[in-house]
This record gives sequence, C-alpha cells and structure tokens, in this order.
Amino acid sequence: MNQSPGIVGMAPFELPDDAWAYWRPGVADIVELALVHGEDVGLPDHFHDEDQVTFVISGYRRFLIGTELVIIGPSQGVCIPAGTPHRSLPEPDGVVCINLYLRASECDTRALLDRLAVLWCQEARLQVDTLASLVREYRYPRSINPVPMNNVAPLPLMSDLVVSVTAAAREFAMSREGYSRAFRRVHGMPPQTFGIMARLNGARKLLRAGVSPADAAAAAGFADQSHLGRLFRRTFGVAPGRYRTGP
Repeated sequence: MNQSPGIVGMAPFELPDDAWAYWRPGVADIVELALVHGEDVGLPDHFHDEDQVTFVISGYRRFLIGTELVIIGPSQGVCIPAGTPHRSLPEPDGVVCINLYLRASECDTRALLDRLAVLWCQEARLQVDTLASLVREYRYPRSINPVPMNNVAPLPLMSDLVVSVTAAAREFAMSREGYSRAFRRVHGMPPQTFGIMARLNGARKLLRAGVSPADAAAAAGFADQSHLGRLFRRTFGVAPGRYRTGP
C-alpha cells in the first residue's frame, strides 16, 4: 500500500488496495468518511441519503450531476446534496480525495469547503478533529435548516418500495409511461432505479450499524446476499462486507 499524502490522524493511514475505502470516524458530526484514490473511481448514477462533501487532495475528480459536468482539482471541493443523482467518472491520471457524508441539510457545506481549502493551503494536512470542528462551526441553527431537495418532489415512489410502478402511476391517475417520464424529470432517474437506490441506501445504513450482509440484504428487500453484493459493489465501489468492517 502507498502512503496517503497529507492525511494525518485519519484511518486508513495508507492508501488501501481498493479505490474506495469507507469508515466511521466515531465523531457525532460526521456520518461517514471515504478515501477515494487511483484511476478506477467511476461509479454509475446513484444518490445518498446524506450530503456528500468531496475535497480533492491531488489529481482531479469529475462528476456528472444531472447534465452538468463538474470538475474539481487540488484543494477544491464540491457538495452533492442528499437525494441528488450523480455519476463519478474514472480518472485516467489518478486522484486522491476524501468524501464526507453529513446529515442532510444540517451544514453550510459551501462555507465549510471554503474554510477547508484555506486550512489545507496553510497546513497541507487533514485531521478528523479538524473536519468535525468545521462541521460543527458551520452547522445551521435548527430553525433555519433548508428543506432537503427530495422533500419537495411531487412524484414519490410508494414509500414501502413494494408497490409496482403501475400501481404508483394509478395513484396519480397517470399512465405507467407518463408517470415514469414525470418521475425521471423530477428525480433524475427512472422509478425502478430510484427504488433500487433507496434499498441500497437502506442496506448501507444497516451495514453501518453492524448488521451482517445477509441480514441487511433480507431487510432491504434484496433476493439474497449475492444480489445485494453485486449491486452494492457496482454502486459504491466496495463489497458490503468490506464496507461494514471498514478499511
């Protein structure tokens, strides 16, 4: 494994073999952290239940957010709000960056990134305590928290994720095709894909809580552990077992 540049007081301390490594830092203000490195960092369209804050240490990171190509380089960052479909592109020249996953709409992520860039230029190092302190500093007062994006969507898929698209369309007095088109315009992906992503995010929460991959697969509505494993690795870059235990 290679040394991870500029990351101090964080796990993993070295770049792991996999392009993606997730871990829970044990601080209340950060749900999860990820270290992303190498060339093979591409992921298909997906979304998170948390706000994703990405900060680049070296190289470049490219995202497709809707139809917009977003490119960030060293000491630059981007926030992808909770519920926002996005795609991570491969990086032929390699990249090292961190992702912070924060509870949705609780933090002024733009101000956090601006401050993080200044601190990085001053010290060229990152520490979990520093990140947690910044998240606390830029947390919104509860009275003015913005409304999360997917709370304003007029066409939700049925919440139990069992009802078919046909039944959901009937609920809105629409044809199946018309409902699917409208849903895609609102949510950025077809209803079937949205439903799978919602189940994957449900499994992700269970795995973070220590639930076994087999039990998480059953609870989140997947056919079996292998079914979850295939989709989870393709979507998040690591197998469920590795995700559960961390690097």
